[in-house]
Amino acid sequence: MLIVVVGLNVILALFCFYVAWRTWQLRQALSQAADALIAAEESTHNVLHNAPEAILNGQIGTRQLRQSYRQLEPKFQQVRQALLLISVGNTVLRKRSRLLPLTKLSRKRKLR
Repeated sequence: MLIVVVGLNVILALFCFYVAWRTWQLRQALSQAADALIAAEESTHNVLHNAPEAILNGQIGTRQLRQSYRQLEPKFQQVRQALLLISVGNTVLRKRSRLLPLTKLSRKRKLR
């Protein structure tokens, strides 16, 4: 009976050592995972800690660009209209210059 109790006690002790060893391994793995997460968080923080300020500056720049564009839009329309008038004037002058030599020839013929 004593041998059975001692045998069960040894088996129980071996099982407890096994559980302790596995717990220690799990603790090591969790510690490594935590270290990796901390390193990732630090890297992310180092990269992104200025991001809110950069985003705000970008938004301000975009807003200023849009305001400038709105201010330039009427001037752009005026330039477009001026170029259109120049184009129309150029077309009229070309047509007139084509007609002008014909009228000079016809005048010379009438004078003869």
